[in-house]
Amino acid sequence: MLTLLLVMGKHSFFFLSLRRSFHWSPINETKLVSPELLTRICRLLVLRRFDSVAKLPIKFSDDIIIDILRNLRLNPDACLGVFRLALTQPKFRPNYKCYCNIVHILSKARLFDETKLYLKQLVDVSANTHLPIRVVWAELVKVYREFEFSPTVFDMILKVYAEKGLVNDALYVFDNMGKCGRKPSLRSCNSLLSSLVKVGQYDMSVCVYDQMVRVGITPDLFMCSIVVNAYSRSGKVEEAARFIEEMECMGVEPNAVTYHSLMNGYVNQGDMVGAKGVMNLMADKGIARNMITFTLLMKGYCKQFNMREAENLLCEMKEWVVDAHAYGILIDGYCQMGKMDDAVRIRDLMLGSGLKMNLVICNSLINGYCKNGQVNQAESVALQMVDWGLKPDCYSFSTLINGYCREGCIREANILVDKMIHKGVEPTVVTYNTLLKGLCREGAVDDAMHAWHLMVKRGVRPNEVGYCTMLDGFLKRERLDEAFRIWKEILARGLATSCITFNTMLTGLCKMGKMAEAEMVFQKMIDLGCSPDGMTYRILNDGYSRNGNVERAFIIKDMMKNNAISPSIEVHNSIIGGL
Repeated sequence: MLTLLLVMGKHSFFFLSLRRSFHWSPINETKLVSPELLTRICRLLVLRRFDSVAKLPIKFSDDIIIDILRNLRLNPDACLGVFRLALTQPKFRPNYKCYCNIVHILSKARLFDETKLYLKQLVDVSANTHLPIRVVWAELVKVYREFEFSPTVFDMILKVYAEKGLVNDALYVFDNMGKCGRKPSLRSCNSLLSSLVKVGQYDMSVCVYDQMVRVGITPDLFMCSIVVNAYSRSGKVEEAARFIEEMECMGVEPNAVTYHSLMNGYVNQGDMVGAKGVMNLMADKGIARNMITFTLLMKGYCKQFNMREAENLLCEMKEWVVDAHAYGILIDGYCQMGKMDDAVRIRDLMLGSGLKMNLVICNSLINGYCKNGQVNQAESVALQMVDWGLKPDCYSFSTLINGYCREGCIREANILVDKMIHKGVEPTVVTYNTLLKGLCREGAVDDAMHAWHLMVKRGVRPNEVGYCTMLDGFLKRERLDEAFRIWKEILARGLATSCITFNTMLTGLCKMGKMAEAEMVFQKMIDLGCSPDGMTYRILNDGYSRNGNVERAFIIKDMMKNNAISPSIEVHNSIIGGL
């Protein structure tokens, strides 16, 4: 039996409590738990007398929990009981070390549901306390080596990190499992690859797949399909097609999901010949076409505005029950082209088939009408949504606000913002950016600034787009002091990350003939590691040429060439005009 010693120092309760979420108040541990009391607690837990333990005069702390868990590590029921009891305490939550102990104990007892539950909580605790993955991992390894238990926990926490989308932490676990003599399971590997693709790390997912094969993981159909999807989404469709051939050599037969990923890759590249070729390949392989097959083709034709072929597919799909998603793609295609009569025709056809309207289709119609300048019809769709049992969301309102702003109806746009708040729909930064853009376009920068202050007051954090809009608005009105104030905020918040922001500032300064200030902004751009693009050089070239500094304009042109950017005809014309 271990004797509990609460001593001030590196492992003191005070030190550990600092790492807890601020939601939990630290306990002022004033009484030591005697060895006799600790023995009594353990005995009661073994006898499953948890109510009696709850009545004992003890204050839970991380050290007490760890001591009990280590004493009773071969009795998982007792450990689970005391841990659950600890979680019910009003001013105490176990720290990451407690969790590392309990998950190993439960895993050893094959109580995998409980293990996964507490692994999820361990991840949440470490996230709330900003604890690095290396610290959590080190503790898990330490407990594993002390207990000499099964390393199953390592595989399980890899899957938990992956499922939560914490791919960097999952990769850390994957890279370090080999040091503990543990190879990740196929299911955990699939979860990791799937999460990498989900967050857009396509190249990384392929690299990790190669590493998995090297450590002896035998890929299954699901894993191979994820890799095909990664290649396809990253635009490497030919590599995806070659990988499918490799699958067959490995004895893994592609299925409809695999081929649909490849089809989607061709569709996203606008290669309908390639997409139809995949569909024919599926037929040759004896893989039945389904709704997804035709929906992907329909999406491709709509992206190319080939609505005749897209609508013909609707007729071919009659042998299946055509769903609202397929109709929605066709409706959106017509809306993108501004053919609202055809969009409404397909909508009525869908409703006649017994299907119901959904939010996505309503938003497509609202967007289509607004693009056509038919804002009243767009608002009618929003009003009809109530009859269809739907509620406009933030996108619905933001699209309508944009429509009103484009028509110069700023008052209506402002009213709509208030209306959406009244209906319980919180405006996002996109909503406010739309309103700011409309106000600045009309030259109402003071009204835009008022909207800006309301946005901040309502807890919406401005982003680079909003700052850039306000910057452009002040510069166009030649209100340089306000423009520089916004510019300083942009730099202070680290939002000057794209050429668009720098080019906005440079355009305004050059038009006002403030070339010295423009040169400072250009230098700041280089210092911050933002590479100037063709537009940057063209703005500066035009500014120097119009101000008669042709020598500097020639230097800018040479800088373009040195950075592998070919000077456009406009650049040459600006220099000629300045001579």
